[in-house]
Amino acid sequence: MRVRVVELSEGRAFLVLEDVTPSLANSIRRAIIGEVPTFAVDEVIFFENTTPFFDEYIAHRLAMIPIRTSLDLIRIDPNRTVVFELSKKAKELIETVYSGELKSSDPLVYPANDRIPIIKMRKGQRIRLQAIARVGRGKEHSKWSPAAAVGYSYMPVYEIIDPNVDCDLSSCSDCMKPDGGVIRVDYPVMCRGCWEALERCRVRNSGRVLRSWDESRIIIRYESTGSMRPDEIFIEAVNQMKGKLSEFLSNI
Repeated sequence: MRVRVVELSEGRAFLVLEDVTPSLANSIRRAIIGEVPTFAVDEVIFFENTTPFFDEYIAHRLAMIPIRTSLDLIRIDPNRTVVFELSKKAKELIETVYSGELKSSDPLVYPANDRIPIIKMRKGQRIRLQAIARVGRGKEHSKWSPAAAVGYSYMPVYEIIDPNVDCDLSSCSDCMKPDGGVIRVDYPVMCRGCWEALERCRVRNSGRVLRSWDESRIIIRYESTGSMRPDEIFIEAVNQMKGKLSEFLSNI
């Protein structure tokens, strides 16, 4: 298996797995969603809450805040817990409590985004709590999943039978390859906007632009919740799969 990176940013990954089977690609997709360990709030102790929000509602909001996770920390101590403290009294008419106000007991583990709103308080209302974050996996609860919008598909391959089709395919100029009397585009994801342009052209020119699917090249796209970088998520997902396969083989 080879991995070709089409797009990799702080919050998003667009990858193509080459020389791969659909079952293996789907296993990687499932590992990204459910096997990568992360921190998430798993227990909340309330000492004071005079806001109109129930304790359970606030606890749920806290649990869904993505927590920046250090894999090195988890490898050293898989059962480590981190405590977040929040103590606030509203001084303005209406104040919003944000995730950045949670004080972590470990500087390596902290909210991935400081501006996630938790609750709103009126003047004079108080809240004081401890939120305990534990290590878990997305297969146990979605709050531990490091990625969202994880999808995959086969690589599309387009053949333009008639080169005189009435379409603007300028975005595909670097991806087109003559193949006899046919123009072939077998890697449309490498040219920005090409895939969409080809799809529009295919719909408008039925029979003149053909599409097939290459099952040996599979596209995987996902977004990070912020708990890890997209490249960290992918590498750890593969490592988790390798560990499970090694354990399986040793038990045969």
